[in-house]
Amino acid sequence: MNARNDVKRYQSFDARVVLAAVRRRVAARADFVVARWLQRCAANVEAAQRLFETDDKPAPLVRDGRGPCRLVDTLG
Repeated sequence: MNARNDVKRYQSFDARVVLAAVRRRVAARADFVVARWLQRCAANVEAAQRLFETDDKPAPLVRDGRGPCRLVDTLG
């Protein structure tokens, strides 16, 4: 019980210090959220660019002449 009274006695909050700490914490959280959003946007842009890439080589025909097929590189 005595320790609890000591804590209460030594706690004198300065509003400016508390507000500065809160402001820093909010700014850090906002930076984190914006950075994550920008990262997702960049990933979406890269995925969209891969969708619209064009092949420079024409697709080869299947031996029996049914139509085009893509060659799969089996040499890892």
